[in-house]
Amino acid sequence: MGFANWFKFGSKRNKDVTVQKVKKQSVDMGAMAAGNPSEAAGVLSRMLDQQNAPTKILMVQDGHHMQQVTDYAMKMAQRLDCEIIALDVSDTPLQFSGDRKARETDRFMDMAKENGEQFAIQAKARGITTEHIMKIGAPEEIIAQVSADNAGIRYVLSKPAENALQKDQERAHIPVFDLRCSRL
Repeated sequence: MGFANWFKFGSKRNKDVTVQKVKKQSVDMGAMAAGNPSEAAGVLSRMLDQQNAPTKILMVQDGHHMQQVTDYAMKMAQRLDCEIIALDVSDTPLQFSGDRKARETDRFMDMAKENGEQFAIQAKARGITTEHIMKIGAPEEIIAQVSADNAGIRYVLSKPAENALQKDQERAHIPVFDLRCSRL
């Protein structure tokens, strides 16, 4: 490895993971100027809660747990000494109605519960605290709701898109989102 490459800024050891930063949240000065300090105080309170809460990783999957994602989440949790919230979310049952919707919902819940239990056993063996949440709905909305409800969530790991898996079967690129930069 060349000396210049060793100091290269922005290089990552794990090329399989992409980190995307989200815009920081800030206090709206217009709300303060308009005489609405309660809204600004609420934003400040949430920002302080997020800064003081213990760091957690939100691992998002669709009931089928991809081994690369679970392994990466556990390694990351060990390295950062934090908890993992395993979120299984799917909107597939919403495409159906009646009995078919109920069957698809039950199938998703059973599969997610079984995979969540296996994940919890693996995590406990490594000394990692986990929480498992199963929800049916639009993934973006559920992720936003769960991260708003839990101030400690700093990182969101998700399953790669299907087209990313087909291009490169050996190495899946696991999306990782750092929420700290969006909340402080």
